[in-house]
Amino acid sequence: MGSRSRVVGASALFSAALMASVTVRAAQPFVDDFSFTDDQLLFGKCGSFDIIADGAGTVRLTTYFDRAGLPIRVGMNGKYSGTLTNSVTGAFLVDSPSVVHLTIDLVSGIETHVGTFFNITVPGVGNVYFDAGRLVFDGNGPPIFIAGQQHPPPETLAILCEALQ
Repeated sequence: MGSRSRVVGASALFSAALMASVTVRAAQPFVDDFSFTDDQLLFGKCGSFDIIADGAGTVRLTTYFDRAGLPIRVGMNGKYSGTLTNSVTGAFLVDSPSVVHLTIDLVSGIETHVGTFFNITVPGVGNVYFDAGRLVFDGNGPPIFIAGQQHPPPETLAILCEALQ
């Protein structure tokens, strides 16, 4: 092979490598970290009193892209600690820590939740409500897969109302 062919070949390889590098860089995940607070948020109604939520949490959202730069998956990691308070008596429960990892496959539409969604205790007494495991949704209604200990929302509210009496 002549020197001119080597230069053209090397130039083509360099250009291809540069383009691949640009494509890989464009496909790097985008990460967004933020914090939030709940301040006197109405969590539920228990007949003669309301459940008021106060707390704080952190969230990390990560968006993943294919080589063309299109989003293909979103991941969320969240952590929350707070209290649930009886609006009349001031009795309270502690929710800490609640930790969840959520993944949404933007191509298939499958959404997966894994974690300790609620870890609620009466200080000095112990756990009154624990909701943890894995839930998988296909985007068309209720979960298509459930593992672990989960309660339907009406049951959750009944348990918390009773604990805050």
